[in-house]
Formats: sequence, structure tokens, C-alpha cells
Amino acid sequence: MKKAYFLKRKIEIYLNRKQLLKDKEYAKLEGQYLKKARKNFTVANMLMNISDDDELKKALKIAADFDMYDWVIIAAYYAMYSSALAALSRLSFKSKSHAATLAALEYYYVNQKKSLKTKHLEKLSKAHNLSEDLINKLIQTKTRRETAQYDATPSISSENAKSSLKDADEFITKIEEILS
Repeated sequence: MKKAYFLKRKIEIYLNRKQLLKDKEYAKLEGQYLKKARKNFTVANMLMNISDDDELKKALKIAADFDMYDWVIIAAYYAMYSSALAALSRLSFKSKSHAATLAALEYYYVNQKKSLKTKHLEKLSKAHNLSEDLINKLIQTKTRRETAQYDATPSISSENAKSSLKDADEFITKIEEILS
């Protein structure tokens, strides 16, 4: 109960700061965000394939020791984030802040399922809802993305990149199920 209260307060603050916007028109963006999520996920997979395939590196004239695991993580995170924006747009929200997105997603899809319309409740029930575990995967991937993107000497491994891809696929698929 306390967590839901604090999330609601956070959302009110984000709305007041215009980091979270509410307008029925934003619902029209849902499909575009989902399409963008899948495109970003495809890019992440392509980067992973290039990083792991020596023959592909040769064909592309890339050094054998070249990898893009940092960009795999970055693209995987943005794939997840775009699908999160699709879920918010279903509720007529548009977010301009990663923190606002996480708070709204957790509040409306994890804690306050009753605030959704009946048809959305049925879809949420069918998809077993977004769980706190999936929200945590988004947060973990965001942390990995920040390290990969901003650290000058990141130690990004193939395992980190694979984990981000797996989490992104699970997250996007769950959002697609909820919104279908």
C-alpha cells in the first residue's frame, strides 16, 4: 500500500514537471512504439551476430577482435524502453523521462491494475501482468546500458550482452501480449 502511494506521488510530480504527459492523442503512438521496439531488438541481435561471427566479420572487413557488446546492451535497453512507452501510450501517457516511465509502468501495470479499463484488465490477466521481476529486468538492463554507454573502459562481456537480449525479448513479448 505504501509503495503504491509513493509511486502515485512520484507520478504526480512527473506530471507537474511535464516529464510525464497525459492526453488521449498519445494512445495513437502505441503501434509505432511497438514497431520501434522490435526494430531496436533486431539491431541488437544483428550487432550480437556480428560480434560473435568471425566469418561475418571477414565479409564486413572488420577486425577479428572487434565486438559491439556495449551497443548490443544499449540497443536491447532501448528496445525494452520503446515497448514500455507503448504500454504507457495505451493509457494515454507519453514520457520524457526514464524514471517517470519506470514509475508509471510499475504503478499502472504492476500495482494498480484496477485503474485500467475492464478490457485492459482482461488482457493483463491473460498475459499474467507485468511482474516486478520484469520491471527489475528493465532496471538492470538500464544499468548495464548506462555502464556500456558512459564508462570509458567498460568491461562488457558476451554474457552481459546475451543476458540483455534475453531480458529484452522477454520484456517486449510480455508487453506485446498485454497490448494485443
